[in-house]
Amino acid sequence: FPTRRSSDLSDEDKSYYLTLLKRYKEKYQCKIYAYILMSNHVHLFIDPDGYDISSFMHGLNSAYVSYFNRRYNRNGHLFQGRFASKIVDSDTYSITLSAYMNNNAKDLPGYDGREETYRYSSYGIYTGMRRDVEGIADTEYILKLFSNDVKTAQHKYRIFTESMKEAGILKEVDENIMRAYTENEYRSEKRQVIRVESPNELIQKVEKI
Repeated sequence: FPTRRSSDLSDEDKSYYLTLLKRYKEKYQCKIYAYILMSNHVHLFIDPDGYDISSFMHGLNSAYVSYFNRRYNRNGHLFQGRFASKIVDSDTYSITLSAYMNNNAKDLPGYDGREETYRYSSYGIYTGMRRDVEGIADTEYILKLFSNDVKTAQHKYRIFTESMKEAGILKEVDENIMRAYTENEYRSEKRQVIRVESPNELIQKVEKI
């Protein structure tokens, strides 16, 4: 989900965005497999787990705009247009997309070859270089595609992610994402998802049917 803004983010702004991201992840009970905050856009790899992704993004971005306008004594819109989305429908694409996102830091001054040290992405969490102090990244799904042993999976994931920089695949993924941004504006048909039944209650209903 590339989300474009009109001006750069400071480190304090990025930290607050992560605070909001955790808040809305918990509110909507979704999973965030990977993320990276750049100076003028954000990429999120989200499993909405049945919730409407439009509501998630609207709440997250509205809360951030409110914070940003208060802090900088400004008014009006902050994001350029609506967010874009692309369905991830395979394990292969999941791995490739996460590697693409975590490699984005290479374009920042001082981070080429040191991408996992960038604190505003999930890369360091995937490689075990830093703890997920924000409590945002759900790494289990992707890491288990490499190995059931965490340390082995982290090592293999790092090798894979680094190899993507030389494979030319990152450029192809970037073009696909930008095509989604320009052509596939997200339009939700959902209105509300109610989750009040326990698993046992759902099983009993299915048994009756």
